[in-house]
Amino acid sequence: MILAMTEASDSDQVGHVRLTTVEPDGQLITEVLPAKALPGGLAELLGSPGLVTGAAAGDVLVLQASGFQVVRRGPNEAVQVYADPPLDEHAMAWLAKAFESVGGYVEAPPQRQFAVATVPSSAGREHIEAIMAEAGQHIPGMEWQFGTP
Repeated sequence: MILAMTEASDSDQVGHVRLTTVEPDGQLITEVLPAKALPGGLAELLGSPGLVTGAAAGDVLVLQASGFQVVRRGPNEAVQVYADPPLDEHAMAWLAKAFESVGGYVEAPPQRQFAVATVPSSAGREHIEAIMAEAGQHIPGMEWQFGTP
C-alpha cells in the first residue's frame, strides 16, 4: 500500500491520502480519502476506506513509501459492504438507519457497488455483526467485512 498526502493547503493542512493496494489476483486498487496532515509526516484519516483494509476514520497513520502503519487507533471501526447487484436506495436507507442507531454513518460512491460504515468502536463488534446478519436478510447479494483489524 502506498500513501501520499495530496491537495493539502498550508492553512488548514486538510487534504487527501491516496491508498493503493494489490489484491491477491494482482489487481491494483487505489482509494483517495480525506485526511488531516499532522506533524512528523503523520496523517489523521477523516473518512473510512471502502476498499483498502487496515484503517478507519480517526486513525493516525505514519506515511511511508512502502505503505502505511496505524500509529494510533481512532475511535471507529470500518465496515465494508459489497453487493451484486449494487446497493439500491432501500439497502442504503436500511444500512444508514441501522448504523445511525449506534452512532455511525454510511457512505457510498454513486454507483453503489460498495459502501462503508464508520461506526464507533464502543458499539462493539458483536453488535455490528448482529446488524450485518440482519442486513443480509434485507439486502440481496450482500457481503461484508471489517475494514479494521
